[in-house]
Amino acid sequence: MAVRRRNLREDLAWLKWWLVALPVSLVIAIGGYRGGLYFRGEMSRLEINSRSNFDAILQEVAQIEESEQIIVDNIDRFNSLVEKHLLDAEDRISLLEDIRRIRENFGLFPIDVGIREQTSHMLDYEGGVEFPEEFISIRSSLVTVGLPLLHEEDLSRFLDAFLNAERLMVTTSCTITVTSLDPVMALELVPHQMARCGFIWYTFAREPQSGNI
Repeated sequence: MAVRRRNLREDLAWLKWWLVALPVSLVIAIGGYRGGLYFRGEMSRLEINSRSNFDAILQEVAQIEESEQIIVDNIDRFNSLVEKHLLDAEDRISLLEDIRRIRENFGLFPIDVGIREQTSHMLDYEGGVEFPEEFISIRSSLVTVGLPLLHEEDLSRFLDAFLNAERLMVTTSCTITVTSLDPVMALELVPHQMARCGFIWYTFAREPQSGNI
């Protein structure tokens, strides 16, 4: 049996395809490796973003629950403010009408009333409230009352009725001076004393976000 000798050209031609396939395989392998790294990086980035979004959602839910709890805890106070008209605008005509009614009920002498210009101050939120939808302002006016007295009980009756009306009035001062020293006039129905009192009239107002200056 004759053995055929290998031809060098044939061997080189056979090896040529393997030599061509080798770099192609390396390029494919490197490309696949880099593609795998990129895919893994993208998956990691998406996972981090998903966790961040999830944490943000949990934080928003916690803030909503906290806001709801604040509403539940303070709804009675809010309703009380509404019932006492402390969230209404100042009604100066109503105030003068109440003073007239008090004077008639207790038979008092004519009362001198002065109301100065109203001032406003925006209240700050407690920590944790970053973007409130609205603000609360506290408004105040100085009210002065000059009350002629037959005796001290006239003043106590007036103050009891005046301060127990549906208004937030805070007394700042109240002085009494004697107007008559003549003993002959002590038994007459004339003012023997003069009371001058100062009050701060407080109200609250809900302000839109644009109102925060």
